[in-house]
Amino acid sequence: MSNLNNFSESDKHRTSKKDETLDNSMFNIPKDSEKGFPLLHISEQYYSFSDLIVTDEIKERLENVISENRSAEKLFSYGLKPKNKILFCGPPGTGKTLSAKIISSVMGYPLVYVMFDSILSSYLGETATNLRRIFDFIEKGKFVVLFDEFDIVGKKRDDPHEHGEIKRVVNNFMQMLDNFESRSIIIAATNHQHLLDKAVWRRFDDIIYFDLPDIKRRKQLFEKYLKVLRRSKDFTLDQLARRTKDYSAADITQICEEALRKSIINNEKIVTKDHIMWAISEQKRRKKTISPEN
Repeated sequence: MSNLNNFSESDKHRTSKKDETLDNSMFNIPKDSEKGFPLLHISEQYYSFSDLIVTDEIKERLENVISENRSAEKLFSYGLKPKNKILFCGPPGTGKTLSAKIISSVMGYPLVYVMFDSILSSYLGETATNLRRIFDFIEKGKFVVLFDEFDIVGKKRDDPHEHGEIKRVVNNFMQMLDNFESRSIIIAATNHQHLLDKAVWRRFDDIIYFDLPDIKRRKQLFEKYLKVLRRSKDFTLDQLARRTKDYSAADITQICEEALRKSIINNEKIVTKDHIMWAISEQKRRKKTISPEN
């Protein structure tokens, strides 16, 4: 059963729903010594659990991460630590990044987004040095740190297609996770968990798998994102949910936005079956372009 009652009303009902960039000049942001690019970006988040449509099990596990980190001092007094190294995995568009933003919002910790395009360096040994700079930075404060597309630095070390530098980076990253001592929360997210080195999995306190939404949650998603306008009576949400099997939450969000835009631009002020069917066909075309095998 969900433990939402343990969270304050302000936690559950924040409504601004936006990412607000903090003045990064207030922080001594680590930079890549090769080109001088910042290695991370810091923002303030305003999301709540009402923004997330996932299974009750996933919500409960996310809430547990928050509860443990809020009660860190109590756990420390018993020689225990809160879970603060979490791996999110599963198909794209299923709520991994949004969940990190929600944890950041509810905890009141700024979100640190790690910039992998700046971390990866052409200089031998510089990538590991960049990672060390990031860990040194996050250990000095309280942040929620998102390593998105984590498979970039967590790849299998026995992959014959990878060179020795990547293997050294993986080893260094695992050592940094092992030695991590901070009140910050690290969240690593990947759509390609099959690429991760087996030893990487053991470095995390918890692993949460985000699956594609079932028919019940697909219906909830359509209901949530189509409520901006009145719906015509020539379709039902059940029909839409059945028609979008194997679609992610992000796919359904895009479908709804496409249909709403179509209606608004045409000054129709109502979402019709034609709008929705057109938006679904557009999303299907988009998905086929991205993944031709589908």
